[in-house]
Amino acid sequence: MVMVRRIGWGVLICGLGAAAYGQRPAPLADRPDQPLMPFGITEHSVTLNGELAYLFKDEDGTDAVHVIGAARITLGPGPEQELRSREAVIWLMTREYQGRPYRHLQILLWRGAEVIEFGHTITSGPVLLVTLNSFGDVVTRADEVAFQSSADSQVYREGNAIRRAVAAGVLRELDEDVSLRVFDASGLGPEERRVRRRPPILLDTPGIMTTEVLGDRRVITVVGGAYLSRGDSDSGDFLEIRADSVVVFLPVSEESLAGGGRAAASVGSPGGEAADQAARQAGTARLWERRRSADQRLRSPGLGDEVVEGVYLEGDVVMSQGANMIRASRLYYDFLKEKALILDAVIRSTLAGRNVPLYVRAEEIRQLTAKQFVASQAILTTDEFHTPHYHVGAGRVELTDRTPADPRGRRTDVRAGSFKIHDATLNLSGYPIGYWPYLQGRIDTSETGVSSVRTGYSDDFGVEIETDWHLFNVLGLETPEGFQATLSLDFYSERGPAVGVDAEYEQDRYFGLIKSYLLFDADVDFLGRERETPTRRDVRGRFLLRHRQYLEDDWQLSLELSYICDEGFLEEFFESEFDNDKDQETLLHLKKQRDTWAFVAHLQSRLMDFTTQTERLPEFAYYRVGEPFGDRATWFSENRAGMVRYRPANQTFPELLRVGRARASGAVIRADSRQEIDAPIDAGPVRLVPFVSVRGTMWDDSPDRGGIIRAFGVAGLRGSLYLNRTFPEKRSSLFDIDGVRHIIKPDLTAWVSGTNREADDLFPFDDRVESIDEVDGVALGLRQRWQTKRGRDANRRIVDFVTLDVEVGFFNGAAGDTITNGYTPFDRPEASIARNYVNSSLIWRVNDRTALLSELNYDLNDGEIDLFNLSLAVERPPRFSYLLGYRYIEEGNSNLLGFDMNYRLTEKYTMAVREAFDLARGTTLDLTLAIIRKFPRWFGAVSFELDEAENDFGVSFSLWPEGLPRAALGSRRFTGLANTTRIREN
Repeated sequence: MVMVRRIGWGVLICGLGAAAYGQRPAPLADRPDQPLMPFGITEHSVTLNGELAYLFKDEDGTDAVHVIGAARITLGPGPEQELRSREAVIWLMTREYQGRPYRHLQILLWRGAEVIEFGHTITSGPVLLVTLNSFGDVVTRADEVAFQSSADSQVYREGNAIRRAVAAGVLRELDEDVSLRVFDASGLGPEERRVRRRPPILLDTPGIMTTEVLGDRRVITVVGGAYLSRGDSDSGDFLEIRADSVVVFLPVSEESLAGGGRAAASVGSPGGEAADQAARQAGTARLWERRRSADQRLRSPGLGDEVVEGVYLEGDVVMSQGANMIRASRLYYDFLKEKALILDAVIRSTLAGRNVPLYVRAEEIRQLTAKQFVASQAILTTDEFHTPHYHVGAGRVELTDRTPADPRGRRTDVRAGSFKIHDATLNLSGYPIGYWPYLQGRIDTSETGVSSVRTGYSDDFGVEIETDWHLFNVLGLETPEGFQATLSLDFYSERGPAVGVDAEYEQDRYFGLIKSYLLFDADVDFLGRERETPTRRDVRGRFLLRHRQYLEDDWQLSLELSYICDEGFLEEFFESEFDNDKDQETLLHLKKQRDTWAFVAHLQSRLMDFTTQTERLPEFAYYRVGEPFGDRATWFSENRAGMVRYRPANQTFPELLRVGRARASGAVIRADSRQEIDAPIDAGPVRLVPFVSVRGTMWDDSPDRGGIIRAFGVAGLRGSLYLNRTFPEKRSSLFDIDGVRHIIKPDLTAWVSGTNREADDLFPFDDRVESIDEVDGVALGLRQRWQTKRGRDANRRIVDFVTLDVEVGFFNGAAGDTITNGYTPFDRPEASIARNYVNSSLIWRVNDRTALLSELNYDLNDGEIDLFNLSLAVERPPRFSYLLGYRYIEEGNSNLLGFDMNYRLTEKYTMAVREAFDLARGTTLDLTLAIIRKFPRWFGAVSFELDEAENDFGVSFSLWPEGLPRAALGSRRFTGLANTTRIREN
């Protein structure tokens, strides 16, 4: 069976390699000539929504709709494209495209205008003019409809002036090559809106310039270098073009036609040389005078108000607009339609989200609109070399830039956009190593579809191959805005193949995540010394869904669904999540919260019998926090009622011998109410808060097989005081101190409690309900801060350079749990862990790059230190950072010395070390060593991993794109290798 599996994998790998090498390029005849959908005429219907809609005809016969009150215009069944404003005026005209009628809409969005396009790109402003073309129906769904004119209103008059300026050519008509186009009219006054000039086109050259008339065009030819620009240099539409030679096409003026223009146009026409000579003699004087005048005007520089139809450029052509730049050998640009044909071209754009460039090289590139390009026989890469180290080859590439202009109208780096790649091949050093028929995705995520690749070997897993892919890219789907998903394809020679999908998403009204993994396992787990190994399973996996939805009227819904095949799976394959993430639960949580109260409905079930959880079938709760009670007091209320069930984990035999059998419950009806009254008293700088709380709880079943009622009462006192003193004369350049302020906060919590039932008489449904016991105690705390000023100029700030907190707790009859440390919660002292203790915490920020941290817990019951940590964090940018730490945990017999280091050896190489040394055994417990190599726009890392706790050794090589860092360089089973030792800002 194993041999059959290996043969199958070998055939699959060979097949993929053959497909990559044998892929035929797309034929050159497949070059696009038409604009891409949906940037042409959309098929979607258009819906007009609002409070009131006026339907009438303009004086020129155009159908008009004036929507007043929360105007909203949507395209299609969903909200992917939507226009919003306070008011909107829509003019509708019927046109034809290849014999098929469609509706051309000119839309004025007035006040609070927003245009939401695909990918959730938003253009906003006080006033926006939008054009839209649709083959679909136009439907009005306003609350009220009036069949009368609103032409006398200011909004309609302003909008109609803009519409007529567009029709008259004063404003450039927005192309029919796009289905939705936005023009910002907010910065113009009423008169300016009526007369808006075209962006000026300037021409400057040190070379030789000639002018002639050919047919219905004037042609300006420049040889020896030329520079053209269009628009204002501060605007988002500013365009620059440089080339060795330029031909400019302009329409013929009336004066040219009346003078020598006709003669020049007739050169070479039938009639022979005599006719040509006569024509030249007749208009020579006037023609050369006009050419001389034109040449002078061009050198001034500028083309004035003249309409430039297009330009043809040759020789070292460079065209730039914002952060985008195109180099080519030849280029033709149509200024009227914003189209271009570019030969032997290279497009360079900067991906702002990743801070890396994107290059597209192709024999031919066509610009279909200002933000849309199509390339034939192209390569995509972030490598700036002419022969890139890696690239994606394609028969056809479609790029769309949906980045909106910034608030000042200036273009920025590409922040939103998409790509489509047909017949994609992944190439390393010019050799294809993979093929995929169709890729689609966001250009700020990945140009290849590959998120990371890792291969290696470990004792536990054998040969390891782990690959992560951008899921939407490989499926040929555009990544929705706010979504990201990764497909994991893995193989372990000692375990088997595995596949998983992880996704995260966030929108205005909801967010969440999905994690899944499926493994065909042929081995067993080893999780450490004295750990029982789970039984062998052939198929293992997990699924996790967490979702939160914000509903209307302050409601929010949380959903969690978690399933893991067995107890050891998460710890073996996702150790970081096992150690640090929240509990794996399955629940439905509905909450409404407003002001000082909240209502909660909670439904929870346990799917995995190896976890200890309380099921809620369901349970309802009502809370009030900080509600005034009389003139001086404050009321806190907590109430819950429902059905609960305690389900402990299935116990192993050693656990049964050690702690006995855990007590499970059936479905128990429980009602619980806790009420607390606080009465703050200010005595000078001291605040004292006497408090009383009472709790009553009822269960219809108990471990003794009967209903039970418990009353629990607490009375106590909280107190605090703030003291501070400033020492402005204290300064030290060595310790970066410029003045000192010392803040001291002593605090006190003292209480007595009483109950008629002990916690042992109850099922432990909740720690803060059933697990509390009758205990009296006092906790004294001293919190101290030393502050100073650090930083220069704009970075000058006040920081806590020393923080020292000390707390002491005493309890009557303090027995508690011998394996835990004493603890007193400030808000619920009855939930304390009753072990007499002294606890301290210290943070000393020696400077912004050096910090000393310490924590200590001393158990007064047994007179021993239960916990002690001491760490030194040092950062010396740009090369070196490290952390040296010592940790002692008495109960776990943990006595470790740790060392973490990141060191930048050269511009290309970085070394990372993570070491945990067991002082008790005198051996290395955990060691990870990695060498990180920077390639052109990619990173690679070789890592060595030794885990003595699980008796595992591994070596691996990882590869991931620049700008997309991974949480770990090694296997996903190992944690945080790439995490920096950087000191966080105070």
